[in-house]
Amino acid sequence: MKPNKFQLIFAFLCLLVCILGTAIACFAEVNDSKAVRAIIGEASSEGYDGMLAVACAIRNRGTLQGVYGVNAKHVDNEPKWVWDIAERAWHNSLTNDVTKGATHWESTDFKVPYWAKDMVVTYTYKKHVFYKELKED
Repeated sequence: MKPNKFQLIFAFLCLLVCILGTAIACFAEVNDSKAVRAIIGEASSEGYDGMLAVACAIRNRGTLQGVYGVNAKHVDNEPKWVWDIAERAWHNSLTNDVTKGATHWESTDFKVPYWAKDMVVTYTYKKHVFYKELKED
């Protein structure tokens, strides 16, 4: 028996909900306002490109656990234009991963972190180096 238009539309909508639900679930752990705060805390002095890189790594990581910038004191004193740039970077990180999959980063002001020994550098911008885990074959 051939499905009618209603059944086809219903099946399409179910598929769409499933796909969108999966995509939304990938980023569900990171609250937008906290992510923007973390981006400012980590890279407010690096302009849009630096903030975009941090935003990408936060998205790739899927959590703000271990991100210093969330609690950085200077964030509350940043002007509105910095918040606007960070919000734009967070939004654009959905479709533009400049870090090539990085999930971690560190300032060049510090020694190479202990956790970086098992990671590969994917991107460097100003005072930040971005890393992702090595894939085991």
